Amino acid sequence: MDTTAAGRALVWRDTETNAAVDDVGLLLREGDRAAPVELAVTAAAFEHLDTTDALRGLLLDIRVFARMTPHGKVRCVRLHMERAVTAMCGDGGNDSGALRAAHVGLALSEAEASIVSPFSTSTQSARAAVDLLRQGRAAVATSVAAYKFVVNYATTMAMLEITQFYFSVIVSQAVWITIDGMLTISMVSALTQLQPARRLHRRRPTARLLGAHTLASIWGQTAINHAFLFGCLALLFRQQWFRCHEFDSRDIDTSLWWLLADNYEAEVISIVCLFQFINAAAVYNFGYRFRRAWATNYPLLVLYGFFMALVSAFALADPNALGCWYHVNCGKRATLQAMGYHAIGLDTYNSPLGHNVIPRRFRWTLWALCATNVVTCLLYEKIVVLGPVGRWVLRLWRARFPDRRRVHIKL
Repeated sequence: MDTTAAGRALVWRDTETNAAVDDVGLLLREGDRAAPVELAVTAAAFEHLDTTDALRGLLLDIRVFARMTPHGKVRCVRLHMERAVTAMCGDGGNDSGALRAAHVGLALSEAEASIVSPFSTSTQSARAAVDLLRQGRAAVATSVAAYKFVVNYATTMAMLEITQFYFSVIVSQAVWITIDGMLTISMVSALTQLQPARRLHRRRPTARLLGAHTLASIWGQTAINHAFLFGCLALLFRQQWFRCHEFDSRDIDTSLWWLLADNYEAEVISIVCLFQFINAAAVYNFGYRFRRAWATNYPLLVLYGFFMALVSAFALADPNALGCWYHVNCGKRATLQAMGYHAIGLDTYNSPLGHNVIPRRFRWTLWALCATNVVTCLLYEKIVVLGPVGRWVLRLWRARFPDRRRVHIKL
């Protein structure tokens, strides 16, 4: 601001030559893309531009706001908030108002500014803002991953319910305990333990719960899981040792509903769906661009290996105590002993056959199909949703709709 006989007037000057610039708008329009023109204003110039309503048109070209008052800082932040999500960094009490007004306030000290700021750091460097962005994006990506896991759990559970009601069977109580009491709680908790990526990606993660990216992941996983479940049941009905509609609820005591797992149908449903429930967390554990690598989530790796080994053990083994607890490959003691197995079994078994022991060859076939299901889901998420196929589809979408709003971060 220069003082003249007529009063105060706004004068733009070149910082290198100190020459006055008559038309700053023309200079901005003719600026070189390689070296764009950037503006700097003092508090007095800021207030003058704000009063004359010329500030909004120049706001994004101003890089330096010098000697600003606390009120001016608040006004500056609010003007930026009209255009986009705005963060404010400050280290003193005169920054408190702006820190509180911004979408994200980061105090670069542990003094009075940290009292009103949502975030604070002892590192007195703007680099802390990058760390905050990394943490925030990882939190969004993790929240969406947990959301997709819960939806995937719901779709798998719905298909489990539909198939068991169709066959008039119910999976065993041990399966319900494992799914609801052990798998869901522990796996979704472990899913959130993946740390933020070490580098800040130039794009932000999706936060749309019903966006194309989210729905493609959920629908694809659902389709794959349902196809393998139906395929395994269809394969069961093609076995010579399995009589079509062998389990008939009219032949058993339906008041013992908790024993309606003593049949081949419920056994196959249990094994296949347990593998799918376990794999749901691993599918959404991929770090992508905002979280670290899949293998660095050690709690999830431990739980994933434990549950996979547990289900594989009773799915492949001969009749044993663990399998009988899950009502898989088990039966009455006398029946199992007559079949040549060790006399481990259940005294009460709600099936006309007296057992549901699957032949060894079919056990391995079923396990191989479940393993293929697991690998297919992982590859779909890694290659199709997050990998080259997804990026190719995204490029086609942007080429077809070039006018859609995009958000870019300048660092």
